[in-house]
Amino acid sequence: MIVISGLFRLDDGVTDEVLDACRAVMEATQSEEGCIDYVFSADPLDGQVLRVFEMWEDEESLNKHFITPHVDIFRKAMGAWTMSQREIKKFETATFDTM
Repeated sequence: MIVISGLFRLDDGVTDEVLDACRAVMEATQSEEGCIDYVFSADPLDGQVLRVFEMWEDEESLNKHFITPHVDIFRKAMGAWTMSQREIKKFETATFDTM
């Protein structure tokens, strides 16, 4: 399993426009094959921070995600955002059943 976790610090804050772009890419991505979880969220303690959390079955699924039309649209939207920080980490994990 692949886990992506990180944040974007947006100079103009997490606006409605930012959240609309996030909702659109989240809705499209969550139906992709191999996507386990895909979430953008505004940090409730810091109005300039947008957090990202993703879980993918495998590297192949993640790579296919990067070339989808909805990711291209999201990247274009992000191009209008001024960021003072961008921190994204990728982890490869084993999966196990806790039951």
